[in-house]
Amino acid sequence: MPVYISKSEYPKTLTGNVSLRVASLLVAASLSAGTAFAQTWPAKPVRWIVPFPAGGPADVIARTVGPKLSERLGQPVLIDNRAGGNSNIGHEAVARSAPDGYTFLYVVPNIVTNPSLFKNMIDPLKDLAPLAQMTVQSYALVANPAFAPKTVAEIIAAARAKPGSVTCASGGGLMTFGCEWLRTTTKTEIVHVQYKGNAPALTDLLGGQVNILFDLYNTSLPQIRAGKIRPVALTRATRGLPLPDVPVIAETLPGFVLVGWHGAMLPVGVPQPIVAKLNQALGEALADKDVAKRISDGYSEVAHTSPEAFGEILREDYAKYARIVKEAGIKPE
Repeated sequence: MPVYISKSEYPKTLTGNVSLRVASLLVAASLSAGTAFAQTWPAKPVRWIVPFPAGGPADVIARTVGPKLSERLGQPVLIDNRAGGNSNIGHEAVARSAPDGYTFLYVVPNIVTNPSLFKNMIDPLKDLAPLAQMTVQSYALVANPAFAPKTVAEIIAAARAKPGSVTCASGGGLMTFGCEWLRTTTKTEIVHVQYKGNAPALTDLLGGQVNILFDLYNTSLPQIRAGKIRPVALTRATRGLPLPDVPVIAETLPGFVLVGWHGAMLPVGVPQPIVAKLNQALGEALADKDVAKRISDGYSEVAHTSPEAFGEILREDYAKYARIVKEAGIKPE
């Protein structure tokens, strides 16, 4: 008669060996299944959710990259605009999608700033997985020509000499963090004036209603070249195009780096072979000369990364902007 014993009665070494063997078999089976799935993927159109309205910067880049990505995947890439809810509608749609590689998300920095500014937002570090960074963009700190301080150091000195006398404008997005970060890191009473969009903020800078502005190159560069506003500093880590002679803020305030980026994320759990295949195809599409030119025409640079590298950028920016929000005393809405 056979004797049956429970697992708890196994010798410890035997239990460990059995558990290890089972775990190894499960991992091997999982990897094998993922590889097999990746070999046939994609077998149908892939959906790229853009959480912004059609016609905006993100939509334009997605529709520029999409056809080139389709060529490399051998399947249509369908652009699906899901605007609203501070982008959270689109973010949630992807987070809840099946992790099969057929749905991915277009992201900009609000994916990491939203959780600090608004309640009930997707957690980008838990609810989504990184695919790739695609582009990077600096901003410009510009001033009205009549504003006496010419450098970041002189602006700080003026703000300290007469609290409340320096006004800093922003038109939303990361530029909003520029004014708040400048105020808190210098411990001054710089007055932050927020606008709904860069255009009205620039209009008031030109009119002298505000002193300085964190702005996009798209709106500020033509005015700089026309001599109507003055560039003070760039927000990138080191000097560079399109204003190579203009200093960066980090030269005066070490660590003050404010750069925008566009990227892509996936639902959690997409098999690694599919992630690698999609990342490679996206990198090749971004390297296309027509795509790269379209991106550079918007004063951004192609900056394709691995999923791991983009994950590190997401973690660093999430922590940085959460700290700025806390130090500025901003309460989530």
